[in-house]
Amino acid sequence: MYARAMQVAVALTDSDGQLLGVCHNPQPIWSLARTARPDWGGGCLFCLDTDGEPGRHCSAAADAVRTNSVVLAHDRAGFAHVALPLTLGDRYLGTLLAGQVFDHYPEPLALERTAKQFGLSSQQVWNIARHQIPVNGSNLKVYGSLLLTLGQALLGQRHSAILKRQLATSDAELISANQDLEQVNASLLANVAELSKSNAEKEVLLQEVHHRVNNNLQVIGSLLRLQAESSEDRQLADALRTTQLRIDSMALIHAQLYNAADVSDVDFADYTARLSDNLLSSYGVDRQRITLSTDMGALKMTVDQAIPAGLILGELIANALKYAFPSQRRGSIFIEGRRRGERIELAVRDDGIGIAAHPQPQQRKSRGLQIVTVLCAQLHATLEQTRGAEPGPGAVFRISFPAKALALERPRAAAPD
Repeated sequence: MYARAMQVAVALTDSDGQLLGVCHNPQPIWSLARTARPDWGGGCLFCLDTDGEPGRHCSAAADAVRTNSVVLAHDRAGFAHVALPLTLGDRYLGTLLAGQVFDHYPEPLALERTAKQFGLSSQQVWNIARHQIPVNGSNLKVYGSLLLTLGQALLGQRHSAILKRQLATSDAELISANQDLEQVNASLLANVAELSKSNAEKEVLLQEVHHRVNNNLQVIGSLLRLQAESSEDRQLADALRTTQLRIDSMALIHAQLYNAADVSDVDFADYTARLSDNLLSSYGVDRQRITLSTDMGALKMTVDQAIPAGLILGELIANALKYAFPSQRRGSIFIEGRRRGERIELAVRDDGIGIAAHPQPQQRKSRGLQIVTVLCAQLHATLEQTRGAEPGPGAVFRISFPAKALALERPRAAAPD
């Protein structure tokens, strides 16, 4: 990594400087010189000096083997390199050359002579040399000494000791990492505890919100009920009672959430049973004459889905109670709900006189059915209205909407009757 970062060339040679492998990271000036002199002979790979026989001027490789130490060599062009012997016990493996770095600014005449030997101009040599990162000769020698020490240690008797030290260091690092992880885990546990406490507080606040909304809706419903009872206008009183029932259906959801352990989802099966019971009581229905049953399974919805869905069911049940069983006719109402794949399906059916037998609500499109249409659009739901089977023929209303709550549409006000 040091060689790559500092643009240091590295090569393994024999004691005479002959290359044994591949020269890594050669410098541009070295490559340029050998391109200019393709007949370059043997000798030092990193020197540009060619006094006497080509490549025989530098004896750094042989000196390193002879002295068993690091040897620093300079050439006239201002470049330096180190040679260091690698041995395993008494066995010589090769000489490591490292360098070809710009060590000092050369004398102009020396630079000119060196350039001329390779058929280059001094400006060519200087243009390449001045782009090299200067490395002090003493630093290069220290670097060579370090390489020699590490190389001999890895190849010699100290190899196992170094491994042990590395293992010890790794163990220490692992212990330190484990301690850091324990601290991080402790911090995470503290954060989790804090979040749990915060979530619990938010759950309490949400329950309190649902409780207050429920109370407010009940107050509004009571006021509407009193107003209806005191009104002499029968049509107005009926409208007030119908509105009061719609408010009661919304209050019922908030009351259920106030008593629930999970305030994020509504148990729609339980809600439907309670809503149906309230409607039968409010309309004073003889439960021996008209029976109402539900089949919802374990259907749950978000609050944003449950409120419009509950209002839809309330309108459809009320529609059946008012129009499906005239003249003390007996019959039954059946409410079904299921989650099928990615959609929720609801159905309200009765075995009453059927849709065609009471055309007035269909022709006038009653306020209740207008509200159902608006709420279906709010839920991104489809509404299907058909006739039932014998002995009804009765009526069937089917609603289907995405199980995953989408962005609800803003409800539009129904047109006045």
